[in-house]
Amino acid sequence: MRVARLTIACCLLAAAVAGCGSGPVGDARTTPQALKIKALFADLDEIPRGFATRSRPGWEEPFEPVVQACRRLFNLMAGRPARKGLTAATTASYLGEGVGQTAAVSLALYGSREAADQMDELAKASRKCTTARDQTAGEVNRLTVAPLAVSEQILQGGGVARRLVGRVGGYPYEMHLIVARQGGAVIGLVNAGMSGADARTTEELARLVSRKVATLDL
Repeated sequence: MRVARLTIACCLLAAAVAGCGSGPVGDARTTPQALKIKALFADLDEIPRGFATRSRPGWEEPFEPVVQACRRLFNLMAGRPARKGLTAATTASYLGEGVGQTAAVSLALYGSREAADQMDELAKASRKCTTARDQTAGEVNRLTVAPLAVSEQILQGGGVARRLVGRVGGYPYEMHLIVARQGGAVIGLVNAGMSGADARTTEELARLVSRKVATLDL
């Protein structure tokens, strides 16, 4: 058990660098539009202090939730958004100074109507996801979900903000998750780590990502 927990902890630490498994793929990641939005997040010079400015491969979920609603939120962040109407997608992560700390962005582009529909479905999923856990027995991988207080300006297009707190691999873990919509863009943001996540930093990250997306012709 100790070896298994140590392996998961090391995987969390390394997720932003190399990931613990294979990354998501798909045609929506190789279109000219996808390459454009990927370049948008290659470097974030304005990223809050404590995070690397250079992006790494996208976020790797710490475990696969058994509850479908939770899994839908995790899938968005891991670069696996709903494919219906999807025209382009990208993910990026940024290594932080804290233990296992990672900030991550997921961007999925649709038509405006399709994006609104996807946002509605993600909002419904967030209400149904009250506990994120996998099939491991006990409290090894289990996160309790609660609302995260953020500025209303951040929750564009019917967005949602959640705070997930509990254990991953048996170790303390906290994750902030924000999903919002700007026109045809569905935006996912994660700020997570084994040493906790700061709400003010999460808001700063969300504002930065929103400014970046606003530069796109959507």
